[in-house]
Amino acid sequence: MIAEFNRIAVIGSGTMGSGIALVFAISGIDVALVDIDQRFLDNGIKRIKKSLNRSIEKGKIPKEEASKILDRITLTTELENATKDVQLVIEAIIENEGAKKGLFKKLDSICSNDTIFASNTSAISISTLADVTKRPSRFLGMHFFNPPQLMKLIEIVKGKKTSEHVLNSVMALCKRLGKVPVPSNEAPGFIVNRVLWPFLNESYKLLETNVAKKVAIDTAIKLGLNHPMGPLELSDYIGLDVMLDIGQYMEEQLGEEYRPAEILVKLVEEGKLGKKTKEGFYVYD
Repeated sequence: MIAEFNRIAVIGSGTMGSGIALVFAISGIDVALVDIDQRFLDNGIKRIKKSLNRSIEKGKIPKEEASKILDRITLTTELENATKDVQLVIEAIIENEGAKKGLFKKLDSICSNDTIFASNTSAISISTLADVTKRPSRFLGMHFFNPPQLMKLIEIVKGKKTSEHVLNSVMALCKRLGKVPVPSNEAPGFIVNRVLWPFLNESYKLLETNVAKKVAIDTAIKLGLNHPMGPLELSDYIGLDVMLDIGQYMEEQLGEEYRPAEILVKLVEEGKLGKKTKEGFYVYD
C-alpha cells in the first residue's frame, strides 16, 4: 500500500526550501516551513509570495487560489512542534554533511517512527546520512532542482537500506506534485551533478587559463550545445558556494581529477557567490 501524504515539513527556508514548500502547497498539501531564525523565514515567504504574484500576473492562477496556497504554509522556528504529526520531513539546509547529520539525529528523536526522512542534498551519500538515524529503511534522497516550482525533475536517491515501499510511495508523491521522479542508486553526485560538475569545472578552467573570455565560453556552449544558459551563468544562478561544496565533496569521493578550479575557490573566498550576492563570474544590478 502506497503511503498517504497530507502534511509535511521542510527544514530550511532558503531558495530551495521555500521553493519546495511552495510545490507541496500548490498541490494541496499542508507544509510546515522551519528555520532557526524568523528573519530567514521572512525571506523565504517573500520569495514564495513573489513567485505566486508572478503566476497571478501571467494569468496562471487567480488571486483567490494564491491566497489558499499561502494558507497551507505555516512558518515556524519550533522544530519539534512542526515535525510531530507529519508523514514526510524534507531537509533543505546547507550542503554540509556534519550539519545535515546533526539535524537528522535530532529529528530521529522527535519524529514518529512512521515519518519518512528525505534529504535535498545534491551530492552527499544518502546512506551516510541515514546511518545516524534508527530509520535507514525510511530514508532517501529527494533532490529538487532550482527553481523547484518550475523544474520538473526530482532525483529520487535510494540509500543502501531504503525500502521499496518508501521508494514507491515517494515516487507516487512526486507524480502527484506534477514532477518527473527519476530513481538513482547511490553514487557521488547522483545522476545530474555527476555529469554537471566536470562540465562546469572545465568551463572554470577555460576562464582561469585564458583560453577564452567568460562571455565567449557561455555563448559557445549555448549555441554549440543548445543550452539555455552558459556554464558560468548557470553557476552564478546556482550559487558558487554550492558549486564549491559539490566539487570538494566530489574530489573527496572520486579523486583529484574532480578538484575545483582555483578561480572558483578564490571567488567564494572573496564572498562573490553569484546572483545572490550580486557578483560572481558576472556582476548583477
